[in-house]
Amino acid sequence: MNRTCSIVALLSILMSTSMAIDAGSVVVDDLDLDEGNVVALLEQTSQYYVDAMHELVNARYKDEYRAIRWEDLENAMTQARVARVEYHFEIDGRPRVRVYHAMGGVPLGVMGEDIFRGPTRPGTPVTPTDAGPPEAHWEIDEGDPAPNEPQRDLAGLDADDEVFFDHFDDIDVRARILPGQGSALPSFHIDGQDRALDPEMKALRHIEDDMKNKIVPSGGRIDAKIGGILCSSCRHAMQTMARAYDVDIRATQIFQTMPRRRQDAMLQSGRARMARGRLVDASSGRPLLAHDVLNGAREAQVRRSLGVRSLDRSLKGVQWSKRSFLPAAMGSTSDAESPLTRRASNPDVDEPSTPGC
Repeated sequence: MNRTCSIVALLSILMSTSMAIDAGSVVVDDLDLDEGNVVALLEQTSQYYVDAMHELVNARYKDEYRAIRWEDLENAMTQARVARVEYHFEIDGRPRVRVYHAMGGVPLGVMGEDIFRGPTRPGTPVTPTDAGPPEAHWEIDEGDPAPNEPQRDLAGLDADDEVFFDHFDDIDVRARILPGQGSALPSFHIDGQDRALDPEMKALRHIEDDMKNKIVPSGGRIDAKIGGILCSSCRHAMQTMARAYDVDIRATQIFQTMPRRRQDAMLQSGRARMARGRLVDASSGRPLLAHDVLNGAREAQVRRSLGVRSLDRSLKGVQWSKRSFLPAAMGSTSDAESPLTRRASNPDVDEPSTPGC
């Protein structure tokens, strides 16, 4: 009996050693300064999603909307993290690569629906009228959905977005939201957010799904570039994927800041200076941190493709100041919509027109 237990224990040790040898590794690199091609590659991924949202807005939201909704669209598209995940593998001894592009958060269709047809943020001013005190014209936040509201099928809704993307093929792939059932890669809720919607998690699960469907083999190598910091849930998923599918993973995450000692050294050397709280090149004024460069590029993408003028739109209601986009000129009263022609699906169309217009 003791001999049998010893043999079982020995076999267990050998199997554990074999699994450790076969399992892949996970390495995470930190990027603070804009060096190499990481930012440029993430810019391209971001552009794919901006272009798709441009098509979606033109197809589904043709009414006039108030400035606050356009600002919410701009903020949502700029702040959602992006990831570019390359999977390198071999087929018949020849090296291949498949690139998975992802943007964090809900599907674009859900984002558009929430922004253009949902309640606006608390404290959002609506078009003023002569009746009532000023505080009577502030929109009330409707709060969170009721607990018994059915959960949206995000995987199905994300699949519906495919029609708005036209840049992808067999090599460049949009990493979609996939159901977690049957996946070896767990995800968790951290800080109140569903980390299954993180861009790197979408990409990892899509790669896993492609392995299961024999589109790509296991045992390859992942090179991930992430426009932000990895959370513990995604780190755990990477470690699980390395063990389960014998994949070596190297991920580059972008930090918003750099170590104070290095920053002070750059400032004292005269290479850099501070401008509006950002570290910039002393001579050109160009941002030096990768985070700032990427954010600036994405803001420019959104203004070019999703601004009011770029979409040839006019604003509904009062024109706000301090907007990052330039609003188009308001039409005259002769151009105003008739109540009979207004679309009930747009919550902004029943607001009174701007006084004096």
